Amino acid sequence: MRGRGVEFGALHFALDVPLQVEVRYADLQPVEELQRSYPHITGIRKPDVITDLESMSGIDDESEDFVIANHVMEHVEDPFRALKSMNRVLRPNGIAFIALPDKRFTFDKDRKITSLDHLIRDHEQGPDWSLAGHYDEWCRCVDGLTGDAHAAKVTAMLAQRANIHFHVWDYPAMMEMFAYAARLPDLRLEILLSMLNTIEVVWLLRKAP
Repeated sequence: MRGRGVEFGALHFALDVPLQVEVRYADLQPVEELQRSYPHITGIRKPDVITDLESMSGIDDESEDFVIANHVMEHVEDPFRALKSMNRVLRPNGIAFIALPDKRFTFDKDRKITSLDHLIRDHEQGPDWSLAGHYDEWCRCVDGLTGDAHAAKVTAMLAQRANIHFHVWDYPAMMEMFAYAARLPDLRLEILLSMLNTIEVVWLLRKAP
């Protein structure tokens, strides 16, 4: 990491970076709302920018030397839109530092791996078509609900458009996604490194010169 960049969703646990690096912090909500959403977490960092990873609205084109997203992209409804936004805001040779949980080692272990075809359809058609299915699976496989309790929870989550792990991957599925993204003509992100790190996989992507 060098220069100036932005980290998404750091809350109280920002990535350690070199002292000479300048980092702005971005999140979906102001700090007061984040504190209400996560009452069990102390020391939540005040975001410098209120925006989302998919649009990165308010962040200028080719303005950042790096983007950090640790355990954020699984919460994104359209991961390819997020990758294209990273591509937009990064300068040539800029770095995307992404950590994703490997479902085999988390509460997502009983959920079905999100296929590449599913991700492509979410991007091309918009993610509304798959929303109910994600909530249905979450309530069954993570919450362990059945019957009326399951149906009521799914209905409530749809009404709130609840934030969950919409997509789940293991290491090979992540590689398939990033390799496909690297081949897209309007996306100039190449894979520099991937590394299994306990329950997560760390990815370094670089924007082409």
